[in-house]
Amino acid sequence: MKRQIIKIDEEKCTGCGDCIVNCPEGALQLIDGKARLVSEVACDGLGACIGHCPFGAITVEEREAPPYDERSVVAEIAAKGPNVLKAHLLHLKDHGQTRYLSEALSYLQEKKISVPDLSKPSPASHGTACGCPGATPRDLSREAPKTVPAAEFSSALGQWPIQLHLISPAASYFRKADLLVAADCTAFAMGNFHGDWLAGKKLVIACPKLDDGMDVYLEKLTALIDQAGVNTITVMIMEVPCCGGLSHLVQKAAAQADRKVPIKEVVVGLGGDILRERWL
Repeated sequence: MKRQIIKIDEEKCTGCGDCIVNCPEGALQLIDGKARLVSEVACDGLGACIGHCPFGAITVEEREAPPYDERSVVAEIAAKGPNVLKAHLLHLKDHGQTRYLSEALSYLQEKKISVPDLSKPSPASHGTACGCPGATPRDLSREAPKTVPAAEFSSALGQWPIQLHLISPAASYFRKADLLVAADCTAFAMGNFHGDWLAGKKLVIACPKLDDGMDVYLEKLTALIDQAGVNTITVMIMEVPCCGGLSHLVQKAAAQADRKVPIKEVVVGLGGDILRERWL
């Protein structure tokens, strides 16, 4: 079956091993000085390990792979102790993987294995089960006005719909447009999203971590390049590692498109500041 699964760039991998200890399923091992995916059936493709690679060697790709087997995974994890088991179950819960979580709990009940309390974080998780920076609770409270004069808030949205699943690349307003491909959270993090980034552009939004149907996204982005003939693409993502999947998706679409189009990546900090801009 075709599904999401991690990919390791051996040239970038230094063998530091940070990803090994932060793979909740135990799908990775250090072999010959490089991190290796040793069990495809144990890789759920959610990319919890991505944020722990300091060299950007791990990405998520979509390819033919055997289906993920939660019952086999939880059987091995349960033998590693209650804290490891709890971290794995919270990993599934945090990523909205209700089917896998249900399979795991069913297995534990069948084998009469005690189910950890999932209402509290794992002792080693620092507030998030899977170690994903994007799921870590952070208080971003700051001194800010409770209201902003209406004149300062002018919507620059120029079309509807905007969700990538719903848009049609054939819509006339995409023709030769400057396109902004934004991760869902960016507009909420930035106070100046409309004025500084959306004005003069057409918009599509997506979440590379939680959305399904990445193959559909790839087809639509490719069609926007080839059929709509978009002029430029600005891909805006949050600083959390899992958000980088959106940049990879845009680059993949550009690589398989017949036309060439300039692509700029803009990385937004959790506080709403721009951390990095670069042409891809």
